[in-house]
Amino acid sequence: MIGAKEICVSTATVVGVGFLSWMALTLISVDKRTAVMSVKVSQNHDMLKPLWENFIKTRADTVNLEKEKKWQVEYSN
Repeated sequence: MIGAKEICVSTATVVGVGFLSWMALTLISVDKRTAVMSVKVSQNHDMLKPLWENFIKTRADTVNLEKEKKWQVEYSN
């Protein structure tokens, strides 16, 4: 007949293997989602980089024009 000790060991083994299986499946799922997210972030970066560079260039040109106009007004008097 099966003793209480054997039942406890068997139950603990099944719970342990189940927990390890669940962890492995969860990690695989997270890895897949991370890979998909990485691709999306790269695509967004590629899309936004030219827009951001254009914004910075336009902003720098505007600031330089304002400084030049201010300088001309100050030193033309």
